[in-house]
Amino acid sequence: MEQSDAAARGTMIPVARTSRWQQLGACLLAVCLVLPWPASAATKMKLRGYITARVDDRTVAIMDDKLELTVASRIAGQDASGEHAMTMADLGPGMLIEAEGQWLDKHKFFAEKITVDLKDAEKQIHGGAYLQEEPGEASKISGGAAAALKADGYWLDLTAQTRREWNAVKVVATSSPAAGSTGSVERTLAGYQVKYNGVRGSDGRIAAERIELAAPAPEDAYKMPHGVEVVRAKDPQTGIDVIEFRKGDKVQGRMKLFPVKSVQEYVTTLGDSLLPPGNRGTSKALEFRFFVVEDSSINAASLPDGTLLINTALLGAIQNEAQLAFVLSHEIAHVLQAHYWREVHETRGQRVGLTIAGLVAGAFIGDLGTFMAGLGIASVVNGHQRELENQADRLGLQNVIEHGYDPREAPKFSKMIIDRYGDRTTSKLWSNHDSSLLRGSFLTVQLMRQYPAGQFEQARRDTSAFRAMREAMGPVKIE
Repeated sequence: MEQSDAAARGTMIPVARTSRWQQLGACLLAVCLVLPWPASAATKMKLRGYITARVDDRTVAIMDDKLELTVASRIAGQDASGEHAMTMADLGPGMLIEAEGQWLDKHKFFAEKITVDLKDAEKQIHGGAYLQEEPGEASKISGGAAAALKADGYWLDLTAQTRREWNAVKVVATSSPAAGSTGSVERTLAGYQVKYNGVRGSDGRIAAERIELAAPAPEDAYKMPHGVEVVRAKDPQTGIDVIEFRKGDKVQGRMKLFPVKSVQEYVTTLGDSLLPPGNRGTSKALEFRFFVVEDSSINAASLPDGTLLINTALLGAIQNEAQLAFVLSHEIAHVLQAHYWREVHETRGQRVGLTIAGLVAGAFIGDLGTFMAGLGIASVVNGHQRELENQADRLGLQNVIEHGYDPREAPKFSKMIIDRYGDRTTSKLWSNHDSSLLRGSFLTVQLMRQYPAGQFEQARRDTSAFRAMREAMGPVKIE
């Protein structure tokens, strides 16, 4: 304002012929030409997601949303040492950012400030995962030869320079007795943990600098807490098919199974076909069970014992079999990676007591998230820690690709949810998991990074079996 007024005062004739209100209007117009504020006052919002494209010098995209910046926008990188100033030129695809600003229009956001998570942007990749199948080149890995290992949703390339700690016999000898219960360590490594670090190449593969074989998760990792069991049964009052959550002889709660047998059979058949070949290599043998339950929220949940709950609303909203295959693969990964147990273990073993309140014993569960919170496992419905969700997404993408599905349908489902619910900070994708924008942009970036060659045009998206299932379902309630 002061600069504009000074400029006006320096031009004598216009000032003499212009009212003070006209001067103010001209100043505001000049400001609007520089800063693209929305036409009406709006609540400032935050968007969190991965940059999926650089549109131009002053615009980046998170999926369909375009984030516009000006010279007044503040950009900073954040790491363990604090904030570091960055420029618009520093922003690029793959960066995890949080943008503060206002919506200008649908899919158009003005960013006053962008904070880049520099820790997430590091080229060094490190992590740990339980093997979901037998390593194809285990003898080469243990012998020090060049080899490739599929783990954690990546392909790890080992060279003569890779530091290796890969001795299955030693792992068994130094771990609990349950660690060797999977069979001969020379032949069966599925279920064992692999820890690694390395550098991602332009082809998406990880050049492993170090790799370590560690013990499988203990049997407790695949058990429901508090001795609760999930059992298929019939409701004694109505005779309808249900699943019951039982603790001993006491029924803690019930959920209605969708009554159309062909729908249940379709989901079970698809789920069984997606199980990784090493799924029985865990320290406790798992029996994966897939139940379609009557629930109006777009969600699916996996319990530690291998029980998967697929809501009718999810089946009603999903657009094709490729999307459903990804959802099921994602949930299967949560089980095989022992994510519930990891969260308990990584929070110093804090366990929540059995505190189901406000639910008459044996009553039907109205809110699965609240019920699971009473069991101490709300995360299986409401979402795990972000790094665990990302791991399940990586493994889910890899699994559907290997089964011939088009992985691009996974982020497309996120886009559909965003458009359906509108509010990108609270919209639901599989209930209260991270926002659809964060989930969808991670999937998009992972496909860009891990599979840069693409070539998914011939991959399967839909099937006649899926369409028959949808027809058999008929209309379902979706909230």
